[in-house]
Amino acid sequence: MPDVDDLYMEGLDRFADEDYTGAIEWFRKAADIDSSYVDAWHGIARAAFEARETDPELLDLAIDAAHRILDLDPDDVTAYSTLSQIYVFKDDQLNAEMWGGKARIAGWKQQLLSDKKKKAGQAEETEELL
Repeated sequence: MPDVDDLYMEGLDRFADEDYTGAIEWFRKAADIDSSYVDAWHGIARAAFEARETDPELLDLAIDAAHRILDLDPDDVTAYSTLSQIYVFKDDQLNAEMWGGKARIAGWKQQLLSDKKKKAGQAEETEELL
């Protein structure tokens, strides 16, 4: 069985070469082996979005992949942002704004958690000094 990371890296190489349909194939192979591999789903979503000019139907695949990411990680800022971008492209302002708002909220949550961890770390350092 191929290594999931190798499959993902091959997808990234295809993406870098702007071979978006090829990238999708490799990212899908990685996701087929490990359906919880969030980076593979990000790759699918991004590559499908980038290929929208040549195949607009791939936007549905991008939407499905972004929702899969959110099933795995409900606070994934990039998935929310990707959905917002997709709906901007589809000229659906209401959904674009909704997903953009969810991206901002998820980002704020991440920032608050980061700040909380920093404060906890500083408190631990202070206690060690005493």
